[in-house]
Amino acid sequence: MVEIITFLKSNLADHFVILFIPLYILGGRPVAILSAQFLGYKVSFLLPTVVLLDTLQIPMFYYLYESVSKRAFFKRLSDRSQKKEKNLRKTKLFHWMQVIGMPGVVAITMVPMKGCGMWSGVLLSKLLGLSKQTSYPLLIIGSILGCAFLLGIGEAVLRLITIVANT
Repeated sequence: MVEIITFLKSNLADHFVILFIPLYILGGRPVAILSAQFLGYKVSFLLPTVVLLDTLQIPMFYYLYESVSKRAFFKRLSDRSQKKEKNLRKTKLFHWMQVIGMPGVVAITMVPMKGCGMWSGVLLSKLLGLSKQTSYPLLIIGSILGCAFLLGIGEAVLRLITIVANT
């Protein structure tokens, strides 16, 4: 494990900022934050960057949920969002988040696992009938808390690696 991190540090560190956004897009918040943290990037870079990228997604997801278009591309995106909404409504996690209301929007946005995140947070806030003025701050708070949680996990893993390497 230490060898992999050392290899990545030596080969990707110089160009990681260029790779950060594709990592974020393809792997989501957990992949982007943990890989950047393992490569030595500091919280002062990671937190604002990821929160900004999360925040930029919010209007896009609102647009996708609200738009109905005849064009094939938008029709597929609309079908995908309706399918996601249908599948999400069936989960116990969603029912629990819906019951707790606005804190549920924060909670589902911050959870670092598939099926959660900004897409689901926007969907839940829309299904709860929250206004955009109410849901934006909730989604941003969820993003900040989710980043802090992932940064804590990354720090714990790095310390564990250091302890194991020094043993």
